[in-house]
Amino acid sequence: MNRVNKGLYWVCDSKVFYNKWQALDYSHSISKPIQFYFFDKDFSLYEWNIEPRESWESLLTLRALQLRDKYDYIRLFYSGGVDSQTMLETFLKSNIYIDEIIVYRGSAATDDCDDEPADDEVRLVALPYLKSIEHQIPKTKITVLETGATWLSENLNESYFYEESTFAIRPWCERHLYRRSPELLRPFEKGLYHCDLRGGDKPKVFLENGNYYMAMYDSSRIWDIGDEFLENFYLTPDMPQLHAKQCHMVKNFLKENFPAHSEIKSFFNVFDTEKLEIINRVCRVPRYKEVNLGKGITGVMSSKQMIIQVRAKKYNPKIFNLWESFLNNEGRVRPERFNNDNILDDFKGILSKKYSLGS
Repeated sequence: MNRVNKGLYWVCDSKVFYNKWQALDYSHSISKPIQFYFFDKDFSLYEWNIEPRESWESLLTLRALQLRDKYDYIRLFYSGGVDSQTMLETFLKSNIYIDEIIVYRGSAATDDCDDEPADDEVRLVALPYLKSIEHQIPKTKITVLETGATWLSENLNESYFYEESTFAIRPWCERHLYRRSPELLRPFEKGLYHCDLRGGDKPKVFLENGNYYMAMYDSSRIWDIGDEFLENFYLTPDMPQLHAKQCHMVKNFLKENFPAHSEIKSFFNVFDTEKLEIINRVCRVPRYKEVNLGKGITGVMSSKQMIIQVRAKKYNPKIFNLWESFLNNEGRVRPERFNNDNILDDFKGILSKKYSLGS
């Protein structure tokens, strides 16, 4: 059971990779660049320069209906962040049934996730919100899963970081979800066509020579490629107009509020948290409560992830040392691989093909 997402992959010297570490290692060995392919087969056929006529709200509803028609069993991942909040509220407002809502949290420092500051968003936002709406969704199963420090210490080895295609200590990593909780495979074992629905991803819009473009850095997709039952809500070749709409909404906001253009040439700067909030205001609903550690800007380790690393070093040196050993093995920590030559700033993103949104 390993359904690789064939729409997302890397190519180096005509060789295809579904694991970024493998692509990086191969690229280093032959001294040739890597290209990132982001649903190119389907997205290349779409007219991105034309804004969809439908409203954002109607497209969200159409996407939810499309998913409901496609799958026998929908397991929606909810964290309390704006992406999953918008996704969940779309189903609720449209009265579209969700089979299961899953909240997944973890800690590399403790077995009591209520004591993990990196998961404050779940504790203070996601769980209270689900409590407030449980009367609306009596037939929806709500599952809270926790991965603590003991489980990580007993089950992780160095190959995990390579095989899971992650560079970081991620106790909430969906890649080991089914190994951690095999009961989640029951829909699959019953023959149901099911998905793990997650709220990726925000639009990435930038200005170049007077023209606006959409593209994607691979860093934001790296944790998703290869997940067995992954379905992204916003980014999908099944409904490219949904992503196109949010890209044009951001473009229109920028044109109206930054007419001089000079201020938005660096909108695609992955370290610009202020402009990231523009996206949240334009095409996401507000958070249930304003508690936001974030999942990370594309290509930048989030404050949430930094807390995990620091606490793992202090409280779980076994895991921290395992992580450092992996990165140092075969010289994987090479300055050219990370933003600002700093591992805490994540992989340098490889840009996908860019698509024009018009001027």
